[in-house]
Amino acid sequence: MRCDLPTYVFTSLVLFAAAFTVSLQSFIDSELWHSVKECYGVHTDLDLPDATDQLRFHWHTSIPALGYNRQFPAMSCSGYISAFFTSIETQKLSLLIHINMAVCCFVLLGKIVIKLFFRGLLPVESQHIYDRMLNFLLFKVIFVSAIMDPVWIHIVRLSIWISVLGFLRIFSLLSRDRFDHLATMPYLPVAEYRKVTVLLCIILICNLGWFAASYVLFPTSITFLTLEFLPVLLDTLQVMTKYFSQLLDQWREHGFESKRAVNYYIELSTDMLVMALTLVQYLQILWSHGISFGLVDIVLFLNVRSVLKNLYRKGMVHRDRWRAMSYVRNRYVDATPTELMMRNDDCAICREKMKTAKKLACGHLFHVHCLHSWIQHHVSKPTCPTCRRSLSPPATVGAQS
Repeated sequence: MRCDLPTYVFTSLVLFAAAFTVSLQSFIDSELWHSVKECYGVHTDLDLPDATDQLRFHWHTSIPALGYNRQFPAMSCSGYISAFFTSIETQKLSLLIHINMAVCCFVLLGKIVIKLFFRGLLPVESQHIYDRMLNFLLFKVIFVSAIMDPVWIHIVRLSIWISVLGFLRIFSLLSRDRFDHLATMPYLPVAEYRKVTVLLCIILICNLGWFAASYVLFPTSITFLTLEFLPVLLDTLQVMTKYFSQLLDQWREHGFESKRAVNYYIELSTDMLVMALTLVQYLQILWSHGISFGLVDIVLFLNVRSVLKNLYRKGMVHRDRWRAMSYVRNRYVDATPTELMMRNDDCAICREKMKTAKKLACGHLFHVHCLHSWIQHHVSKPTCPTCRRSLSPPATVGAQS
């Protein structure tokens, strides 16, 4: 029997209330509580710690595989809240219930974000969210757990940090899916573009703030966390560029004809940078973890191989596209103003009026940036969108030269 969201939320609230009450009572009865009281009692002549000290978690961990090298010290005057969380960490069941409550809050937050900024999800978007969450659990939380020091509290702490970053990335990629959908609509929903652009700005600020927090929470593992953070940042900036270029095209009187070329090169560069960073991260894990030819090493080697293949494929596709586009630019002339006036036609690709256009050998006219987009999706054998005459250079089509 499938459990719906209200039931899950209600059950999580009940369990959280019970676990919090039991943990608080246990903390008050523990020596940790008395240590904090005595600590503050001894230093009555000093100012009480400020809010930052009260809320700062003194996470003293030791995770050699990821650069952690801190040990759990004796209790210091770090505040009741920090001491309470330290107490919860010693109670596995209570900690899991508290984590489940945090997951429940993220689910509710995700529902609110979808309602406010997307007004619901398309079937393909829902499937993409499910696939990305599954991929995240398999290749981030579980995989990182396998290479870490087998102290479960260390695994939980780092998994929480990565999970928040993954939550932000899911909505960044969801914004990209929505852009692809909006680009196919017969009209331009400017309000939708603006709402998603605002969401992307919020995601970018949260990304930067969460990464800044890692300097406080995990100062000795900043290299590993930076390699986790940069792909999320690049994905967000890539999608923001697409939305801003679309809004700029709507705002300018003569439009922004280069938006498709700009979006293509931004997407190409960010995708290759993300793959390169992923490759560096895998190599860094291999270096710190050591090569023992176990299951983890085999998975790492397979992932490295997959990233290298994707990088090579991406480079080859761009090379073929660049050759075809260079051939079109050099081989075919621009349409004259007289030809544009005589045709008085719309571009067959974007269905918009043509102020400037490229004239192909077959006589058909198209926007240059539209040909960029067309060749991008037909790079193996680009043809005229109307009559299907080849647009490839002689070296590519061979016999058609």
